[in-house]
This record gives sequence, C-alpha cells and structure tokens, in this order.
Amino acid sequence: MIPGKELNLHQRIQGIMSDLDYIQKGDKTVNGQYRFVSHDQVTAKIHPLLVLWGVNIIPYMQSMTQEGNRTAVEMLVTFVNVDNTKDSFTSKWFALAIDGGDKGPGKAISYAYKYALLKTFNLETGEDPDFDAEAIYEPPKCLEFDSMIPDDLTEKELKDLNTFLEHSAEKM
Repeated sequence: MIPGKELNLHQRIQGIMSDLDYIQKGDKTVNGQYRFVSHDQVTAKIHPLLVLWGVNIIPYMQSMTQEGNRTAVEMLVTFVNVDNTKDSFTSKWFALAIDGGDKGPGKAISYAYKYALLKTFNLETGEDPDFDAEAIYEPPKCLEFDSMIPDDLTEKELKDLNTFLEHSAEKM
C-alpha cells in the first residue's frame, strides 16, 4: 500500500490490478481438451495482494438448487476496504456444476467465486505464447467441403478419408 495515503476500495482494487494482470492456465485438462485456471490458482495469486492492499472478500451463498447431478448456486460476493468497512460493494454471481456425487455444491461455489475474482480484477487467463511455443497450427475446417462428403461412406472409407486429409494438412 502507498504509505500515508488513504485509499478507497476502487483505488485498492486498481493497485491489485497493477500488481497482477495474468494467471497462467494449469497443466491439467478437462477431458483432454482444454486447460483451465483453477480456483486454488486464482486464490493463491490474489490472496497476498488482498492482504497487501487491505481488501477483504466475503462470499455468501444466496441460493442453491440441485436437480439430479446438476447444482446451481447464486452467490453474493462483497468486497470491503479494511480501513473503512462502509467502503464496500457487492456483486452477484451464478454458477452451475455437474457432479454425480456430493461435490456439486462445492464445485459450483468455487466456480462462482473464482469468476467473481477473475472478472472483478480483470485477470487474463488466456494462453501464454511461450508455454504453447510448440503448438501445431490447425487450419480452419472447410465447411463447404464437409457438405460434399457423401452420407453413405463406410467406416473404412471415412477413416481413409480422414487419414488422407490429416496427411494433406501436414504437407501444407
């Protein structure tokens, strides 16, 4: 914090934003398809800055519903200036989680809280170009070509066609 200067909540949030603008996605993937930033990654990065800049965050679950394996939560997240508790604001967040066991509520709460932090502090979680330096370019699909593929191809013919197209793309 800037010594000897009273800062309002928005100035404190601006200070946190100046100290942290990016959280790199982790190595874990969802169904082998995409990487993500976890709740724990976000809280680990933001916690020391909240302490440094004097901001408390108070989550409150306003409602929760469960239907089968789907849990929906509505959360209020209040941001408070620790030196002037009347200097605060609250935002509302929604989240859904799918879990067949008992983890649905926790997942939905974590998801809502994580996005409250990411969006309030405008934190970037996009791909780090250095991390993906070895990524292979995949050209966009040609939708016009897809419509020309006959519907009555056998499994083997489809497999052969896909193999041909993959090898053709590698040669470009």
